[in-house]
Amino acid sequence: MKAIVLLVIITLFNIQQQENIPQEVYNLAPRGSKVYIISQDENAVVHLKNAMESWGYWKTTENKKEADFILKVFLRFEGAGVCIANATFVKPKTDDVVYSTPEVTSVKKASGFDFNTKRSAMRQLVEVVFKPNFK
Repeated sequence: MKAIVLLVIITLFNIQQQENIPQEVYNLAPRGSKVYIISQDENAVVHLKNAMESWGYWKTTENKKEADFILKVFLRFEGAGVCIANATFVKPKTDDVVYSTPEVTSVKKASGFDFNTKRSAMRQLVEVVFKPNFK
């Protein structure tokens, strides 16, 4: 009985997470889509590409014309080396922004800590925002 209740709670939590993302984003970026990643910070692009290639849900491309969608990554820094990041999903043909993710921060806990705060924040985008919502 406890297992069933736990399963229902987890299912409701997952549904709740997905409700914030418009269906248009899921249509734009299904599994196997090609994504072109851009940012003012080239290191952030490299770190996000690495994290996304490890995940394997989308394929990254160096050619904007090949992309099914664009991820624009934004970074800012606060305090003692905390990197805060979010990304926007953009239609490549019109440059219309479809959705902006919530902000994530680089990991501050001992487990998962990375001295490279940009890399940590890019991994958090994948682990906390993309993976739970794109299955």
